Amino acid sequence: MSDAGNRIFDGRYALDVQVPSSLSSPIWRAMDLSLKRWVNLILLPTSDLRSVKLLQECQIAAANDRRDVVSILDIIPDGKISSGNSYSQDRYVGIVTEWLDGETLDRLIVRRGEVFPIEQALKQIGIITNTLIHSHSLNVFHRRLRPHNVVFSEGQEVRLAGFGVDSALLGPDSNDGSAQDIKGVGQLLFAMITGMWPLGAVDSLPAADSDGGIDLVLPSQVHSGLTPYIDGLYRQSQDGTFSSMRQFLDALFVGEVEASESLQSRVSRLTASSVSWPPSATTQPRKLRSVFIAGLSVLLFGWIGWQLLTSNFHRSDFGFSSLSSPLPTSEVSQATGAVAAVVKATSYDPFGNKMENDKQTSLAIDGDKTTAWRTETYKRADMAGKSGVGLLLDLGVTQVVYGVDLDLVSGQAAEIYVVNSTEPDLAAETKFADMAPNETSNSLGASPGVPGRYVLIWLTPDLPAVANGEFQGGIFEVKVRL
Repeated sequence: MSDAGNRIFDGRYALDVQVPSSLSSPIWRAMDLSLKRWVNLILLPTSDLRSVKLLQECQIAAANDRRDVVSILDIIPDGKISSGNSYSQDRYVGIVTEWLDGETLDRLIVRRGEVFPIEQALKQIGIITNTLIHSHSLNVFHRRLRPHNVVFSEGQEVRLAGFGVDSALLGPDSNDGSAQDIKGVGQLLFAMITGMWPLGAVDSLPAADSDGGIDLVLPSQVHSGLTPYIDGLYRQSQDGTFSSMRQFLDALFVGEVEASESLQSRVSRLTASSVSWPPSATTQPRKLRSVFIAGLSVLLFGWIGWQLLTSNFHRSDFGFSSLSSPLPTSEVSQATGAVAAVVKATSYDPFGNKMENDKQTSLAIDGDKTTAWRTETYKRADMAGKSGVGLLLDLGVTQVVYGVDLDLVSGQAAEIYVVNSTEPDLAAETKFADMAPNETSNSLGASPGVPGRYVLIWLTPDLPAVANGEFQGGIFEVKVRL
């Protein structure tokens, strides 16, 4: 365990390491001291206005305990963190979920550099749809499906995460749970077969609609080789044609039949072009042989079709090695190591007075490691409940960022984002890199590079202690490398 392991929440959960997440609330890997197992622990201050909603949503979602759902194991309405014999005065809502070693859909696609073949995409969406059909029967709705909610475990089983948590912390896409989940599975299908997200960049996936148009972008407009039926299935999932998840599943089944028939036709053409027979001496043996071959072909393709259709709904253990359809090609830039010119540095304090020692910001980009931009001083290490403050660097134009050299005043946790807005929504942005709490200096990088105009250095609790029992963070120097 890390040094945080001596911090125990509610007398039972020993905090280990903070887990990177798109949620706007700290998530920890924690050890359940009673059952001796790892769990996910989401902590939200009880003073946060979302805490009541989080409790309500998770109490409802906890009823959904199927194997293909990342289950909610425990809910603590009001707990404290202890360290040794002392207790923090801060109180938190704690949501405990399963700890799952696996890979999210977006990270799997990015790591492989390949999208799902149609047959496997439809198969996985079928499993997710069946999961949601059961959830809806319990009046449990997700309302905010994203690629990071689809997790492939080490056993290559697909699991669905985020019930209750994502919609409470980040807000639902719609209050109509059934209709929104139908749209969500359609969008997940879009992501699997194109490698992009249809409604802007999400998680690690780029946006399909880069021009910001309002028309519905169809899968075939992004990735070649997709049939009109797939376009129609996606369109119907978005326009309200399906009134229930069961209807979507029925339409999905037709798509799977089409995909399997396409596979059979390819096998037929291959077999027809590769098999030849020697000439026969008489007409009668030739007829008998033709009948035999025809009967054998019917049996062969009937067996193939049966295996494809039945396996789609009863098996979830597909092999990642067959993810062979390439992503849309694009020009890839190369890292140069050059230091980007920073046009301007400003403080970023969305949860405070918007001015976090703004007059000192230039000291973090002046090339002098003896000067620093520092946060305001706080009476508590957790910044009075704020999730962080930051320094926003303006590069002038959009550039591809490959690295950030960061020197902090003292060791504390920091997150780095490359964004295109002066007011980024960190819950929706993809994190560029993390600075470990015990580090004061590091060169952090990403491959491939991330395009953006602004680089945000986001300092998160706990802040280091300074004089007079107060707490303060700071940055000596930051350099952005292209």
